[in-house]
Amino acid sequence: MRKLLIAATIALGTPLVPGYALAQVAKSDTSVDGVTAEISEAVRKEGVLTVKMRLRNAGTAAAKVALSADFRDADKYYAVSGSTKLLVLKDTKGFPLMVQLDNYGALNADIKPGGSFLFWAKYPAPPADARKFTFYTPLTPPIEDVPITDAK
Repeated sequence: MRKLLIAATIALGTPLVPGYALAQVAKSDTSVDGVTAEISEAVRKEGVLTVKMRLRNAGTAAAKVALSADFRDADKYYAVSGSTKLLVLKDTKGFPLMVQLDNYGALNADIKPGGSFLFWAKYPAPPADARKFTFYTPLTPPIEDVPITDAK
């Protein structure tokens, strides 16, 4: 009975637990053969928007994805809500609050066939009435209408 309930819930798009919606995924092609980008999470909590983008390699060969060459590249991953451009937040020492970069700010992801890599970053949250945003990266065309989930 439980499996039937779960299957029906997924098919109908109804949450299993009241108050929690099923994750909506915004997808895009990338400039790397065989690799797609999925924004699986955009959560607004206490003035911060956390964005998670999973890069998936559907190709038959390993994919090398150059995400960042130095710390300045953090600003190439940004969100736009309304007319406001949201840049990656930085800590007190000026380091971006995002997936771990090396000592020089570089990040290269080697993704095996069928594998994935999780990119994440934190931004100042858009106003509470903003329900969606557009996400810009150097790897993808703009990913539009990304839904924002408010943490409870």
